[in-house]
Amino acid sequence: MKLLIIILSLLLLSFPLFGEEKPCFVSVTSSDDFNQTLLSNISISVISQYMKNVKPFPSSGLKGKEHCIYEVTATLDGNKTFITLQGNNLNSFGDASIVGTDGFQQAILRSIYRSQRDKRGLICSDYPNILEECRGVIKKSANLLMKIYNDSKDIIKDKLTSTDRSEIPAKKEGKPIEETKPKKKL
Repeated sequence: MKLLIIILSLLLLSFPLFGEEKPCFVSVTSSDDFNQTLLSNISISVISQYMKNVKPFPSSGLKGKEHCIYEVTATLDGNKTFITLQGNNLNSFGDASIVGTDGFQQAILRSIYRSQRDKRGLICSDYPNILEECRGVIKKSANLLMKIYNDSKDIIKDKLTSTDRSEIPAKKEGKPIEETKPKKKL
C-alpha cells in the first residue's frame, strides 16, 4: 500500500496538473542590423498582447522535446524590414517600408494583423497610426459612430417635438399644505 502511494505521488509531481498550460517562449533571430534585446522585448510585448502570454527564451535553452515556442526572424532587404512569425498554430509574415525598430514593430503588428482576423479591430484601436490597413478600419468605425449619433439625435428630436404628449407624465396635483397653529392647553 505504501509503495502504491509513493508511486502515485511521484507521478503527480512529475506531470503538470490537468488543465495547466505549459509556458510559451519567444526566440528572436535577426541580422546585426537590429538591437537583439529590443527586438526580443517588442516581440514579447506584442505576442503577449494579441496571441498568448510568452516569456523570453531562456539563455540556458529548453530541455525536453515539446515546448510552446514562437520564433521571430527579422531581416532587412534594402529599405524594407521583413519578419516571419511561427508558433502555436501560426505561420505568418509581415513587412514594413521603414527600417530599424520602428520597421520591426510595424512588421510584427502587420504579421499578426494578417493572420489573426479576430484581432484586427483591437490592433487598429491600439496602434491606429502604424498600419495603413487600419485607416480603413478607423474610417469605418468613425462612420458607424457618426451614423449612430445622428440616428439617436433624430430620435431624441422627434420625441421632444412630438405633438403626442401622452408619453410625458403629467405633474401631480396635491393638496396644499395648510398652516396650523398649535392648540392651546386648557
